[in-house]
Amino acid sequence: MPLLYNRRHLGVVTFVLGAIHSAAAIRQFHSLGDKDPLVSLLTSNQNFGSLPDFPFQQLGFLALIILFLMAATSHDFWLRNLTPPVWKTLHMLVYVAYALLVGHVTLGLLQSETSPLLAVGTGVGLLTVIALHVAAARREAKWIGRRSVPLRKGL
Repeated sequence: MPLLYNRRHLGVVTFVLGAIHSAAAIRQFHSLGDKDPLVSLLTSNQNFGSLPDFPFQQLGFLALIILFLMAATSHDFWLRNLTPPVWKTLHMLVYVAYALLVGHVTLGLLQSETSPLLAVGTGVGLLTVIALHVAAARREAKWIGRRSVPLRKGL
């Protein structure tokens, strides 16, 4: 229950860690050129058709934008003012961010890593998240199915 209660705080911490990683990576790989580092990040690699040379840094950048939007709107103030459907839709982008981050790691670090341990860890983590979500969806579908049984008139 403490994790469930504090999930929004964990999301904000996830964004902060991603922002620190992003700042360090941009500083290391994009700050010494003749372009602005952010422009360099977004334009230096356009090989979208090549799997080994895919611009994985742009995937991480898109994920960071989603994590920022989620962190910035995680307070109850935004839940009230954005309305619950808009807020929930925005926060469902966590699945898009997760997919982008898996792509970022897989197309980035894992291509140059020689140890299979990181690849196995990434795969196990991905399968665990998928399995937990499928199990939760099935459990909720059963619960909803039981609640939606119509009552007979006169009861």
